[in-house]
Amino acid sequence: MRAEPDEAIVWITLSALEASPGPALADVSARSRALVAILDELGVAAADRSTTGINLSEEFDHTAQGRRSLGHRASSAVSVRLTDAEIVGRLVARAAEELAAHIGGPRWQIAPDNPVRLEAARAAAADAARKASAYADGVGARLGRPLGLTEPAGPAGPAGPPAMIRTASGRGLEPLPVDPGEHEVLAEIEVTFALEPGG
Repeated sequence: MRAEPDEAIVWITLSALEASPGPALADVSARSRALVAILDELGVAAADRSTTGINLSEEFDHTAQGRRSLGHRASSAVSVRLTDAEIVGRLVARAAEELAAHIGGPRWQIAPDNPVRLEAARAAAADAARKASAYADGVGARLGRPLGLTEPAGPAGPAGPPAMIRTASGRGLEPLPVDPGEHEVLAEIEVTFALEPGG
């Protein structure tokens, strides 16, 4: 079945490359505080944002003369959960323009308690009964009572953000148009029925 998603996840990564670790961390820390201010201004609750990674490492360039240090890169990644597509567009635009952020997403999700999931489960169960009845009829039997019902484990969802898109700051960047569209909800069921003699 298809339904509009309930929420989107957006990943925002801030990074800086400096000659030494301290300035790199200071740059990322300052922009991280600015990101918090933007999220507060957009009404994103603290429970809907999470720091997903902090990294500091030295970067090197490999040349014919050997390895050469490019400096130290600091980065901080934050995941943000949003339920309003308009806020997604505004956040992406502001993070790009004001913070020179790397953006990943949005990744749309249908909430576990969305009623469409139960509708899909009912449809899957009814489909199982129809198919089982057809199979039974094909061998001259009648479908009896259900003996067992299981829901196979679905594929594991993605553990991390999608590939990041590097954004460049600019002046007067308008909010990006974001359309959640409709997404698929899959319900799968395995049912074992008794078979009774036909006729």
